[in-house]
Amino acid sequence: MNTGLMDTGPLGIEQQPSFRSRPPMCAGYTNISSGTLDQLIAAIAADAFKVPLQEVRASLHDEQGQVGVRLVVPLMVRAAKENSTAVFSTLDGGTVFEWAAAARKVVAARFALLAGSTVARVDVRFTGIHEATSRTAGRVQ
Repeated sequence: MNTGLMDTGPLGIEQQPSFRSRPPMCAGYTNISSGTLDQLIAAIAADAFKVPLQEVRASLHDEQGQVGVRLVVPLMVRAAKENSTAVFSTLDGGTVFEWAAAARKVVAARFALLAGSTVARVDVRFTGIHEATSRTAGRVQ
């Protein structure tokens, strides 16, 4: 029966486990397929670039012992009417390059957090435009 307390030895002194203590090791291994990692990075990218997941293509490659990421995503823009002409802008303002740089940082940080691997570079290729509507703006579908 597990009471959540840790036994310290033959004296039977019990204490609460420390937050710094590591969980006990268990024999075996965990294997994550490359396809699963590609899907993980695609989901992270869809969220970071605010586009539907089905419109993201992602792949990982070796970058001198670290992870390299290649992303193909549509550019998410918002249309606004100004003097009867459409004006397009990125969702968060700024130039496309500033917005892409910020999203690349998010992708690298989240992948490192979830997969435990350092990302050396994130290459982004925008292919097409995905126009945000009031229903889909800022939401991953």
